[in-house]
Amino acid sequence: MKRLSLLLAAFLPLAALAHEGHVHGPGETEAIATGPVVLSEEAIKNLGVQTVEANLAPLQRTIAMIGRIEGLPERLAKIAPRAEGRVAEIFVKLGDRVTAGQPMLRFEPRTVGNPPVILNSPINGFVVRQEASLGQALNPDTVLMEVADYSQVLARGMTFESPDLSLIKPGQNARVRLDVFPARLFEGKVQRLDVGLERESRTFEVYVLLDNPELQLRPNMQASVAIAIGDPQEVLAVPQRAVLGDLGNLFVFVRDGNTFERRNVVIGMKAGDQVEIVEGVLPGDNVVTEAQYQLQFATSPAKKAEAVESHGEDGHAHGSEKSEHKHMPTWLWALGGFVIGGVVFGLLLRRGRSEEAEVR
Repeated sequence: MKRLSLLLAAFLPLAALAHEGHVHGPGETEAIATGPVVLSEEAIKNLGVQTVEANLAPLQRTIAMIGRIEGLPERLAKIAPRAEGRVAEIFVKLGDRVTAGQPMLRFEPRTVGNPPVILNSPINGFVVRQEASLGQALNPDTVLMEVADYSQVLARGMTFESPDLSLIKPGQNARVRLDVFPARLFEGKVQRLDVGLERESRTFEVYVLLDNPELQLRPNMQASVAIAIGDPQEVLAVPQRAVLGDLGNLFVFVRDGNTFERRNVVIGMKAGDQVEIVEGVLPGDNVVTEAQYQLQFATSPAKKAEAVESHGEDGHAHGSEKSEHKHMPTWLWALGGFVIGGVVFGLLLRRGRSEEAEVR
């Protein structure tokens, strides 16, 4: 039994080795990089980083509205017969471009002896409605076609009740941005506006006249309308897309060479796609406008190396000494200990029985 005790005492240190080389303690995580981020030219190119210089610019306070494009009522013509009859011939189709005086269709009056009548377009424009069919019976109030001129259109903006509504006047400058052309800004003027609020929706509508020489603006396109009110003021401004974060915790990224610094900012008035920076950016700073979202998660190569080295020192060393051997999993140490213990115990048990037999 004395020998058994000595062997067990020699085996116990093996169990302690199972703890040596333990890597991660509870709650240990990879360090998060903070402070300015330094990137290589290749990384900057891959991210597609773009910047603009923050400068003083004249901004006016604006009222923002949701809106859509509509045709002008005074540039819409309806084609209808003045007597009963039937359609005998159709000269145009939906979408055709027509000129004032161009024949649209021919119909035969019901009254015997009356000659056929040609209906012409009263304006230049496009056929936007075509309801006529050959042999169709006609009444004087039957609208057969519509022609619209879209060389100018209206952006109808809608907003809710506000004290600022009294500041909107015909002739004021307005800017319109369309969902289908997000990079383009269309400028126009307020042409007409409601005299009161809609009874049910409590909304107020403003109509902005826009030139449309390329006919890119079509009815029912979704738009956002911004109407300038007040006098312009010289303020430090940047594009609104450069500002990230939530209200009360806004920030931008400022580039200096290959270094990108995150700065908290305070904003002021907004005008179109520009926003006033009250605090956090200086004139001449290069503010990131593209890839700013990715920069939130970027880490400098040097900081990555420091994090790896620090992680190794904290996780692989006890005290001030670093572990110099490869660590085996704890469960493997435990399994080896149990196997060795079983073998030793079996040998000792067998030896003890042999000694008892000799004594007898």
